[in-house]
Amino acid sequence: MHFRFVRQLVLAAIGAFQFSAAVHAAEFPERAITIIVPYANGGQGDIIARAIADNLPARIGQPVIVVNRPGANGVIGTTAVAQARPDGYTLGVVVASHAVSPAFNAHLPFDSVQDFAPITTAALTEMVVVGAPTMAPENLKEFIALAKSKPGELVYKSAGPGSNSHLFSEWLQDAAGIRLIHAPYKGSGDSSRDLVAGVIHMGFDTLPGVKGYIANKQMKLLAVGGPKRSTTFPNVPTVAEYAAIPDFQANTWSMVLAPKGTPSDVVNELNREIIAVFQIPAVRQRLENTGAQIVGNTPAQARDMLAQQVKFYGELVKRLDLKVTN
Repeated sequence: MHFRFVRQLVLAAIGAFQFSAAVHAAEFPERAITIIVPYANGGQGDIIARAIADNLPARIGQPVIVVNRPGANGVIGTTAVAQARPDGYTLGVVVASHAVSPAFNAHLPFDSVQDFAPITTAALTEMVVVGAPTMAPENLKEFIALAKSKPGELVYKSAGPGSNSHLFSEWLQDAAGIRLIHAPYKGSGDSSRDLVAGVIHMGFDTLPGVKGYIANKQMKLLAVGGPKRSTTFPNVPTVAEYAAIPDFQANTWSMVLAPKGTPSDVVNELNREIIAVFQIPAVRQRLENTGAQIVGNTPAQARDMLAQQVKFYGELVKRLDLKVTN
């Protein structure tokens, strides 16, 4: 009798849970969704977040608000995402530096993989090497020659210690046998202004972030970061071609995340709706015009990719013998 009663309670609890999940899926979203971008506005993550925010409300019937919370190479804003209530109403858009940071900082306030519920990989984005317009070099080969003649004098920009732009620049220095000064910035806006003014000399950046500067001849396009030449600039060689680094790849990506513990039905619904936004012709054209290649994979695929990227960057940092911040 007691066993039968307990069994009935368990079955009732399971049924209530399933009913609750179904109701939750049917009712979500009931209010505005906030997307935290842990970087300054104008960068890759910001572009993706605003494309979502401009088009998702028409599908879900609720506002989508973008909040930029830059600082500490994305750690401040990403921590806010990790600590948010896991209900689907607070999301984040991170870029590849999210996977680089663990290799440089052993004491992040979150685990880059375990503390998040990936929704989808939004896009892959080309990175390029840009130089100040005031410099003589017109390509990476000439810049490397100049850097060798002035060891420790030329300055490169990054999105902060532990960012992918920092790591790629260190990788280039190691392979090319040059020594540059590191100037970390909170976001691409300030660093781009300083590069245009000639305060700093070069840096890796996303093509969407600097395409306008290149078109207006405010920056020099020194090289393409990916393993293949860009379709946007097919006549510009890659870093691998210029510096003889066969395995060099400096592309980046953006990913939409929710806090760990967000119900799977909510994650799946957000995945469907965000991918649907990316399929809107005007949105796809808008993003592809910036150099982004739309991905839109499943939550499981996004999680696997994130874990693989954390492993790749960790191994690269060890190979380059770069210091980890403790």
